[in-house]
Amino acid sequence: MKYYKAWAIGVLLFCSTQVWAQSPNFIVIVADDLGYSDVGYHQYRTDIPTPNIDALATKGVHFTEGYVTAPVCAPSRSGLLTGTYQQRFGFKDNPGPFRPSPEIVPGISHDYPTLAQELKEAGYKTAAIGKWHLGGQEDNAYIPYNKGFDYYYGFLGGASSYYFEDHATQFFLENDTPIQTPNKYLTTLFGDKAVEYIQQQDQEQPFFMYWAPNAVHSPLEAPKEVLAQFSHIEDPMRKKLVAMQYVMDQNIGRIVQALKEQSLLENTMIVFISDNGGKPNDNASYNLPLNGQKGTLYEGGIRVPYFMYYPSKIAANQKYEKMVTSLDIMPTILSLAGKTPTNALDGVDLLPYLNEVDNKAPHQDLYWKNANKWGVRDLEWKLFYDQKNDKVRLYHIANDPYEEHDVYDQYPNEVERLTQMYTAWDSKNATYSWGWNPAAIGKYKVDNQFTFEELISEKFSSVDFEDVMVVPNTKKEGLNTSNQVMHLKMGEKKGTLKVFARYSPMMKKGHRFGHLKVRSKQPFTVTMKLNGDTKAITSQKAHKEYNGNDEWQDLVFDFSEWKGKKSKGITLEFSGVEHNEDIFVDDIWWNNQGKEIIDNVSTKVENVALYPSIYNEDKQVVVWKNIPNVEQYIIKYKGEVIGTTDKNYHLLPKEYEKKELNIKGAKIN
Repeated sequence: MKYYKAWAIGVLLFCSTQVWAQSPNFIVIVADDLGYSDVGYHQYRTDIPTPNIDALATKGVHFTEGYVTAPVCAPSRSGLLTGTYQQRFGFKDNPGPFRPSPEIVPGISHDYPTLAQELKEAGYKTAAIGKWHLGGQEDNAYIPYNKGFDYYYGFLGGASSYYFEDHATQFFLENDTPIQTPNKYLTTLFGDKAVEYIQQQDQEQPFFMYWAPNAVHSPLEAPKEVLAQFSHIEDPMRKKLVAMQYVMDQNIGRIVQALKEQSLLENTMIVFISDNGGKPNDNASYNLPLNGQKGTLYEGGIRVPYFMYYPSKIAANQKYEKMVTSLDIMPTILSLAGKTPTNALDGVDLLPYLNEVDNKAPHQDLYWKNANKWGVRDLEWKLFYDQKNDKVRLYHIANDPYEEHDVYDQYPNEVERLTQMYTAWDSKNATYSWGWNPAAIGKYKVDNQFTFEELISEKFSSVDFEDVMVVPNTKKEGLNTSNQVMHLKMGEKKGTLKVFARYSPMMKKGHRFGHLKVRSKQPFTVTMKLNGDTKAITSQKAHKEYNGNDEWQDLVFDFSEWKGKKSKGITLEFSGVEHNEDIFVDDIWWNNQGKEIIDNVSTKVENVALYPSIYNEDKQVVVWKNIPNVEQYIIKYKGEVIGTTDKNYHLLPKEYEKKELNIKGAKIN
């Protein structure tokens, strides 16, 4: 019996290895804000050399009418990774602070598996490298590592600097752990990580890599040696854009070379797409001859460079001129992987169309809804709301692909027909969303507090300290139980030392006091400064003394004069530093209470408000501002405990009144 079991297991392993060996690998490359004209194979411009992108495009099929599902980054990417219109699960805008209720958290719904989750079920190894922008900053359940990717290296937000001279953590994760970023140009760093990942692969188990390098999204930053190659370009913005795109192209070449060296290229499908159109005034990209740009539903906002390379299944030198969408990437890949989708998808498998098994158009119609913009396109016509001009427009797109002639007033029947199509489609979408436009989404606003327990989006740097980094909290006790804190590593310099954040955790309107937790084995004086447009305003109580007893102490700084104005940065100044004892910092946190935080739970809860429940019509939601390091709250109504929660909101009966509520932090032993 033992021999039989061993033999059976061996046969299963052998068979699975054989199946895996026949399954293709997949690499999906998502460029960021890339203009329609800014790839060589489109042959509209000659100032950007993209030889590696062009080589792949010409050896595969490129789509002249390739669309994405949104004119901005995050919703476009969520549609791509689910094969489903992202509006079905509320992803109508980039993650932002506004939403109808605190019950809503930005991210890809758990009811819609990602391409990585589907391929993982099919036996694939999965990796995501680069920009995410699909949730996770408010709830760890939405980070790539928990959305089907075995390996992740990158940043969760929507944009990043391309340089990290200070070695500071900047919203970066490796898997689910905050990391320090090497001092290397960002696109090249992501190229390094992609090459390293490919070098670890073999032909026994297939892999899927989602490579999203952030290029060519602003800020416009490029290596000096690359800029020198384009000195003939007079426009300084365009010169940087060209250099950034060239670096991305070179790293795509490195990825292809790594596949060749591992003997994986012949069995790897590569998909290239931009998440939306370029934005000329922001990153000097070009969408011509298309009209419009990123953020609009003109063609320049949603029609993008898009190709597929897989010579064993897709003939070379194809120019496919029928309407396709980024939603088609997932079903096409799953078809090649032999995986049936868990849910019905809005995209289609393109292979039968590309190989002329099916000569019909893959899609009869496509739809868009982003914040307060909406649109619909069929094979002949396109109707959409032009937000900037507050006007609905109609174009006979089959004869007017560059949208030169608005014919809305001439074809009322087409307007009515397309409007009805859009209304029917929109009726299946989620009613909730999140983003940056309260008029279109909802007026509840998340009041983020920048504790180091969470990932830090600010870029902390210092010329005085030897290093600035985020590290595990080695003294999780007393008033600070954070898992991670900022470590200011001492060097040779003594006296007065400063650390600076370019974009500060700014003071919100109505919050007068800034709190800062500090721990060290040496005494010093701490000054906090908020840097405005013209001058730095120092806190009224600037000389906060720390006694050097190696215990966490909450220092409170009075910024009553600031009155909620925007801040361009925050500076922490440590004076009287004489010993080689490192300094730990945590919880740059704002409230309206001038007392030092002693044990967290005695801190008064602020910003209590009531909102209608999104999920339960018979309920309302009470929400309040989080207190750092409080793991649980007790909610009382008329003096009686009605619930406990680890969130900063709680469901209540509709008739409950705010004035009768009392919310406190609870101690957990």
